[in-house]
Amino acid sequence: MDFFASQELARRNTRKLVLLLALTVVCITLAIYGLIVGLFVFAGRGQQQFRMDDMSNWFTSLQNLELFGGVLTGVSAVVGFGSLYKISELNAGGKVVAEMLGGRRLLPGSSNLAERRLLNIVEEMALASGVAVPPVYVLDGEAGINAFAAGHTIDDCVIGVNRGTLETLNRDELQGVIAHEFSHILNGDMKMSLRMIGLLHGILIIALIGYQLIRTVGNSRSNSNDKEEKGGGAAAFILLGVGLVAIGGIGLLFSKLIKASVSRQREYLADAAAVQFTRNPEGIAGALKMIGASQSSSVVRQENAESISHMFFANMHGSRLAGFFSTHPPLIKRIQKLDPRFTGDFQEYLKTRPTASVLEERREQQREQRRSPLEKFGMPGMGLPGTVGGGALSGALNPAVLVSAVGDPTDEDVVYSRALVGKIPDSLQRAIRDVYLARCVVFGWLLDEAPDIRREQLGLVRENANDATVQYTEQLAEQIQSAAIELRLPISEILQGTLVGLSEKQYRTFRATVIQLIKADREVDLFEFFIQHHLLGHLDRHFGIGLPHRTLYETLDKLEDECATLLAVLAEFGHDDEPTAAAAFDAAWKSLPSQFGQRKYANSGWDYPRLANAVKRLSHAAPNARKQVLEAAAISISHDTEISVTEAELYRSLGESLDCPIPPILAER
Repeated sequence: MDFFASQELARRNTRKLVLLLALTVVCITLAIYGLIVGLFVFAGRGQQQFRMDDMSNWFTSLQNLELFGGVLTGVSAVVGFGSLYKISELNAGGKVVAEMLGGRRLLPGSSNLAERRLLNIVEEMALASGVAVPPVYVLDGEAGINAFAAGHTIDDCVIGVNRGTLETLNRDELQGVIAHEFSHILNGDMKMSLRMIGLLHGILIIALIGYQLIRTVGNSRSNSNDKEEKGGGAAAFILLGVGLVAIGGIGLLFSKLIKASVSRQREYLADAAAVQFTRNPEGIAGALKMIGASQSSSVVRQENAESISHMFFANMHGSRLAGFFSTHPPLIKRIQKLDPRFTGDFQEYLKTRPTASVLEERREQQREQRRSPLEKFGMPGMGLPGTVGGGALSGALNPAVLVSAVGDPTDEDVVYSRALVGKIPDSLQRAIRDVYLARCVVFGWLLDEAPDIRREQLGLVRENANDATVQYTEQLAEQIQSAAIELRLPISEILQGTLVGLSEKQYRTFRATVIQLIKADREVDLFEFFIQHHLLGHLDRHFGIGLPHRTLYETLDKLEDECATLLAVLAEFGHDDEPTAAAAFDAAWKSLPSQFGQRKYANSGWDYPRLANAVKRLSHAAPNARKQVLEAAAISISHDTEISVTEAELYRSLGESLDCPIPPILAER
């Protein structure tokens, strides 16, 4: 799957969707205009009998451009207001959708076995993808097998599953479902899905106004003592209401057709991506078969679920077939694309479904196969293919391969991430999954070696929190500071998923404390930049403090200085001497647009504000422009035919900052 092509496709689909719905609004406007003119001509006379010249008068009245302009303005305002209201309601991201459906957030430290299994799968896939671990919600009242991913971007997305999904599926099947949802996250489908909800709501408002008009006029007539005198005008308003309901309903049907056609194609792509992610088509195919075999199927009964029907893993109405208005392809057809041998006999699958012991035996065989090449790649004891974690990668390195990995995680990445997490001490693992202790982990990470500065920093922690926080910070500081470099990014991604559990007030206090700790030594180093830009940057956008990554630049034309700053920093930290750094910078610079002209490498020293501003502006570039930046960065870090752990993690951190998640850099790639 090409991440950048998928992002561009999502953007085109969004524009196409907006255009089609705009045409629907125009058609609705014309219909309402014709209805209003008809009421003026026919009902306004107060005559009951139709006359032939009424039709002529209606056609003549349709030429009233002033009236048409008024109707167009009114309809556009109503639809626009309804859409913007719904979109603003969903601005907080996936959390709002999950809570609207009655979802309960699972705490990262949950001890429930089924919930722990789900959290582990989501965590492994997030780390393998190179993104922050998203919050996970369970719809406790839903017995059907279903799931969803919701949010505007990676920063505010959530994963939600029905209780039936937890209780019915085995680990492989559940992993297939979660991989499917991660595909929607990585390919930019969520933002389009939320916009679709807003636009459809705007059209629905037309029908709701008509319904309310009928009720209001009907009630006023029943309470009036002079029904005959007011009958003509009331009848006109009732006819208007009926017409609005009919027109709004028809418009909504056409809109749902558009929604369904866009959604069905994305479901096929997400299924294919899930297979690529897990290297196990039996997992997601098994989940779909269990939906067909289950009495509860994939039904979601929550009353608010209809508006997000297109965001679920399977048809929320539970039908195995798919009509024009279905947001999902037919269940059997989806399964047969994954398992061509499937005949449609769901009960047969139940008889042959692998048991837990068989699945565990398969996984052990896979682990055994991965142990054999350890010595070759310098990673004894890890149970993994070759990775940067075992030391620097060297040899003939292809920068294009690094870029092709963006948004394209594999099963090897999942295994590697699982092993990385296993290297984190148990006490530290518990701390980074506890919302209170996670704060202390970050504080401890930033404590300076110099005693005077360290005392000042602990004083700041005490001032902003309490003595207990200081005590935990000191206890965790040694563990977190001794963590290997390759553990920093996964620890940060787990911390991001935990710290979203803070309230906004708590987060602002935490944020202020972190910034004070960074400033305590009067300078900012590379690691402190990582904490401030990577960790706080994600949380800022989640809590609405930082700006979301909106596309402001279609090309890099206006971002020449930002590209130069970024590539200079990569060259500086990735190479031991200035001539080598200059050569890496020159090679990377030549890969950028030719109109940039020549530029020489200039090592002006560490400049955090300048780099932070450069990354921030580059994050607002279009997908293909960001791809050019990452291609240049890949050329820089691989120029000396060696990629150090620091270079690799800096490159991956850059990718996440640009909304281009990069999986672990494995030698096998």
